[in-house]
Amino acid sequence: MPVHPAAPADLTELVAAYRQTLTSFADVADGLREEDWSTPVLPGWTAREVLAHVVHVEDYLSGSEHPVQGWTQEAEEGAKVAVDHPEHVRNSFGVWIEEGVLARADRSPADLVEELRGLLEVRSAGMYDADLELDTPVRSVRGRQSTFEALTRMRIIDVWVHEQDLRGVVDRPGSLDSPGASQLLETLLGELPRIVLERLAPEPGTVLILESTGPVTARGGVRIGLDADDRLVAHELFTGHAGDAAEGEDAPNGAPQQAEPEEQATTVALSTFFLGRRAAGRVPTQETAYQVVGDEDLARRLLDALVITP
Repeated sequence: MPVHPAAPADLTELVAAYRQTLTSFADVADGLREEDWSTPVLPGWTAREVLAHVVHVEDYLSGSEHPVQGWTQEAEEGAKVAVDHPEHVRNSFGVWIEEGVLARADRSPADLVEELRGLLEVRSAGMYDADLELDTPVRSVRGRQSTFEALTRMRIIDVWVHEQDLRGVVDRPGSLDSPGASQLLETLLGELPRIVLERLAPEPGTVLILESTGPVTARGGVRIGLDADDRLVAHELFTGHAGDAAEGEDAPNGAPQQAEPEEQATTVALSTFFLGRRAAGRVPTQETAYQVVGDEDLARRLLDALVITP
């Protein structure tokens, strides 16, 4: 699963990537004009709501209380919320997110950007604690706990995706070779075996290869086989770890697994921009620029299934 430039690997790199991602988001927000902030970006959200969302989560992670809005009843996890809620709010996590956005409804974008820059310094200060380690328990969203590593990687991806949302408002591409882009692609390729197995359930012997052509280059592959009980299993290809089997092979349970011949594989190649937009569910497959060698229908199904963000 080689990714270049690589995603942050250790604590120091992770903190630097977090700072770079938040700073870049704030810089892009600073460049939007007054009329840009009312542009619809996501279902139920304008660019201003996207900014308010990023600020709310960072504020909550800094230790602030969540600003409950007094909605009638929070739904159980995964259930539909009451009909008097906005159409784009589908579950209890969505309620929590929307409450944070609504709490800043009267704030100007300039004030929100200023607040975000202050929160970046507050959050960063805690990241230089000498006792902090990758597996240190930290506060996560909705009062839950996570490890510092898992939470920070999640925030880097989320904020990078929202930076791309804002860039789309003004048609100003950028940050496509950044740590945020690398982190999203590393996470996506790590999820690729599960995505292929659970969402596509292809025939045994199927080989799927996904490539990012740049600016961040990445390659991941999956070969579908059968286990001893004739259940489908996904073997990851191109892991890029030292001591691995040769490229195109994997070694589950110590037994090298040879990939199918090249002509039997399906390869889907697209740019970092389109892969990032597709993984975030922002651009439908039919509006995504990509190239296929192999089974066109299988490639389309893979791109349909690639969304990994909430």
